[in-house]
Amino acid sequence: IIRSVLQSFTYTSAFDFSSVRLPTMSMISQPNNTLYVSNIDWKIKKPLLRRALYSLMTRHGKVLEIITLRRDGLRGQAWVIFEDIQAATAALQTENGFTFFGKDLKLAYANEKSDRIAKRDGTYVPKAKRRKRQQEDTAAQAGGGGAETAMDGTPAESGGPPAQPPPPEKPVEQPSHILFASDLPSECNEMMLAMLFRQYSGFKEVRIPRNGLAFIEFDSEPHATLALERLNGFKLTTTDELKLNYGKA
Repeated sequence: IIRSVLQSFTYTSAFDFSSVRLPTMSMISQPNNTLYVSNIDWKIKKPLLRRALYSLMTRHGKVLEIITLRRDGLRGQAWVIFEDIQAATAALQTENGFTFFGKDLKLAYANEKSDRIAKRDGTYVPKAKRRKRQQEDTAAQAGGGGAETAMDGTPAESGGPPAQPPPPEKPVEQPSHILFASDLPSECNEMMLAMLFRQYSGFKEVRIPRNGLAFIEFDSEPHATLALERLNGFKLTTTDELKLNYGKA
């Protein structure tokens, strides 16, 4: 009888159900260079939010870009694009739950690859084509009467957390021989920017129409693209980084 009781005790005590870790969204999502960050205090101003997120995330690896919008439905959210998946994974594992301006951050791999990374690895599809493809897939699913599936092809679970919105596209994505710099610090002038950009082939000139904005012109789009890839995110001061986009030719 004593042996039976001991065997029963050993069996039941061998499983500590409180220590079982159920898979979370970040654990089951496909690893991605881009992290989706939510539960941010939406009252934080965009410049302060970007600087704070950059300081928090850049210690895990190179951050290519931080996207924050103030439109309805997108407040309190951000997308952080890393140079590589390893850096994104390290940030996800370390900073998920970090208390950020009084609120615990929620991090997950983004549902979709960012346009910037897709263009770099040659898998970029314009937004219009993506929408058409999604509509065709939806119509095919409706006609087949099959089970509902998520965008990544996995069965959609009812009652789960709401799907996160995809990273917003940048207003200007068409490659150009002109680069547009925004949110420049007040001490940044044409001479400083010219010294920074003239190290790249094809540089022609810098124009600053007003404080905080600048246009950098190259002789061709490939030369401008190389400078954008190398200098976007460059630290101009201890608190300001260079934000580059393609300008209108």
